[in-house]
Amino acid sequence: MVTKEEYEEYFGQSAPSNFSRLEFISLNTIKSIITKPIPKEGCPCFEDFKKAIFEQINFYEFNSDLITDSSSGSYTLGSYSEGGTDKNETSNSMSRVSPVAYEILLNCGLLQSQLGGCCLW
Repeated sequence: MVTKEEYEEYFGQSAPSNFSRLEFISLNTIKSIITKPIPKEGCPCFEDFKKAIFEQINFYEFNSDLITDSSSGSYTLGSYSEGGTDKNETSNSMSRVSPVAYEILLNCGLLQSQLGGCCLW
C-alpha cells in the first residue's frame, strides 16, 4: 500500500530496515479499528490514509514492544495458569494505535459509524 520511498519523503529520513514487516503490521492494525472501507486511490482521504500508515509504522518502530506483547496478561506454565485483564480485543487494538494515526483516521471519517464519507464506497 505504501513504499519505502514515500515513507522517506514523508519523514525526511531513512525507512526502518524492517519496513515491509512494519508496513504489513501497521496496515492490519489500522484495518482492525476502522469502521469503513479503505479509501480508494484518487479519493482525497486516500493520501491521508497513507499518512496514517506512515505514522503507525513510525510508532511501531519506536515502540516495538507493542508488536511482540500479546497484551492478554494471561500466563500458563505447565498446569499453572494465571488469568489476564478484562480488556476486550478492541481495547487491545486501540492501545497499539499511534495517536497521530488515530487523529488522521478520525478526521477522515474512518472511525465513525455514520454512513457517508469521502469516496469510501
